[in-house]
Amino acid sequence: MTQVNPVPPPTVTLDPAPVLRENPDRDRYELWSGDELVGVEGYERTDSGDLILLHTVVTEKFGRAGFARLLVSQVLEDAADRGFTVTPVCTYVQQFLERFPQYRSVVAD
Repeated sequence: MTQVNPVPPPTVTLDPAPVLRENPDRDRYELWSGDELVGVEGYERTDSGDLILLHTVVTEKFGRAGFARLLVSQVLEDAADRGFTVTPVCTYVQQFLERFPQYRSVVAD
């Protein structure tokens, strides 16, 4: 059984709550609070539709408050829900997967 480490919520509460949106035209997921961009997870799609996660970026205003964690956890959950696997090239995602092993099942072999 995989160890489950709860993902801590961001240390700042936003109103409205952040929402994950996929923007396939720009090859990225975006985390939005209302009309304000919080962060992005850039990706490439493989021929089979799976994701290569390239970089995680949180805007300066929202940095160091746990929004990268929220972004990555939601991207991984979305991939799992949609039956995709991910290849984590981004070092932040690699470190996230070490800290939260419950998400490793979505990583491509």
